[in-house]
Amino acid sequence: MTEEEKYNRVSPDLSEEEFLLFQRYISDNAGLFLDDSKLDTLRTALLARTTALNLKDYREYYRFISFNPRGGEEFKELMNLLTVGETYFFRDIKHFEILGKYILPELIKYKKDKGDNSIRIWSAGCSTGEEPYSIAMFLLENFTIPSLLDIEILATDVSTRALQKAREGIYTKWSLRAIDRKYSQKHFTTVENRYHLNDDIKKMVRFEYFNLIREPYPLTKMGNYWDIILCKNVTIYFKIDSTKRVIHDFYQSLRDGGSLFIGMSESLFQISDEFNLVEHDNCFLYKKIAGQEKPTGYKREIKIPVIKKIDVESAETCFKHAKEHLKAKHYDRAIVELGKVVRLKPQHTEARLMLADIYANEERYIEAEEECRKVIEINSLLPISHCLLGIVLGKQKRVTEAIPELKKAIYLDQDMAIAHLHLANLYYDNKEYNHSAREFKNVLRIMEKDLDTEVGLSDGGFSQEVLLQAKKGIAKLSMSQ
Repeated sequence: MTEEEKYNRVSPDLSEEEFLLFQRYISDNAGLFLDDSKLDTLRTALLARTTALNLKDYREYYRFISFNPRGGEEFKELMNLLTVGETYFFRDIKHFEILGKYILPELIKYKKDKGDNSIRIWSAGCSTGEEPYSIAMFLLENFTIPSLLDIEILATDVSTRALQKAREGIYTKWSLRAIDRKYSQKHFTTVENRYHLNDDIKKMVRFEYFNLIREPYPLTKMGNYWDIILCKNVTIYFKIDSTKRVIHDFYQSLRDGGSLFIGMSESLFQISDEFNLVEHDNCFLYKKIAGQEKPTGYKREIKIPVIKKIDVESAETCFKHAKEHLKAKHYDRAIVELGKVVRLKPQHTEARLMLADIYANEERYIEAEEECRKVIEINSLLPISHCLLGIVLGKQKRVTEAIPELKKAIYLDQDMAIAHLHLANLYYDNKEYNHSAREFKNVLRIMEKDLDTEVGLSDGGFSQEVLLQAKKGIAKLSMSQ
């Protein structure tokens, strides 16, 4: 039996009974409660892990994590997937920026010159529809679309539940957390704290069930048909052989010169050499090479030498440059170099933490949160990642989420003063003064040991500064009680 056949025998949908079964297990064993809105997140994670172990269904997977000697380690793998951030409107905003500045203007001109009135965009793995609907809104708001232009936006997923929710087009405020007001005010109607997408946008997107690793692809998805394909996290959820095949099928599906967008931290290195890697404004995408032209590796739109080999050494060189820029307080340059590092070496946790720290200090909290969660996905036992995530969540007033992350950091490193300090401040803001006092005192206790070391995050500075903040906190408490 082939890997694809094993995958296809797993039903992608999760029954209500199965959801409740895993909901209880995860709550009992990890302290994480998944409400009904997380059903599709759990389904996606279970499908990935059940497939990876070649098990026949979710119940067999449940028995595996419950009774198999390797169940504990496997449960960690499941939890890693569940911490990956959910989708939302206009996620990966840099992709939309280069779509608007480069890809779509070039595409519209190309089509006009050829007398072709079609634009074909495929969002593969669309989940509950935020990505394809974002594309539809972006097209309407940023381009004058001739009435005769035939725009096709296809959105596919393996979850019938997710597709049904996408077709309904009803979302929570959380799904709109990164959206520009011009989009939310114009294209949504609010009904009882739910955001209903207007019909003019819903009509632009066609949703279909489709399993990416099945063969053959329907003819409408193959044969130089698509201008743009977007597929995020394919290199995370599939095995390497399946990933290679899916990427090859995408290549076959694109027209010559067509564009493939994958996740911001993903790379096709050692997966496919069929595409050209193209950079626009420090953001990367993949282009199908016209005709029989062979790929040349890393291709910029401006004339610079082609990078023919991506390796760990080049990632470390970029990381060295990033640290130099950071020391000189050239934060924009540091972000560029760190972005290169995580594209070349996605598992580089130190680079991701630096990115998260810079983003947090620039109040780019959504991006900071994503980097923290990616680090936790790679290694859930790094206290600094939980600490920084807790700080970022706290800055967004998401106190009930922030406190557990700071507690995790302290559990992993009881002497992490910066975690105690931020936890104390959150308790204070929550009027939990006894808890706040305890944490401020913990900071003082830790700082008495050594006043000359850095605490590890730019948010907090050196130990003397943390000590001063703790003393101010205690003084503030005495005035509040």
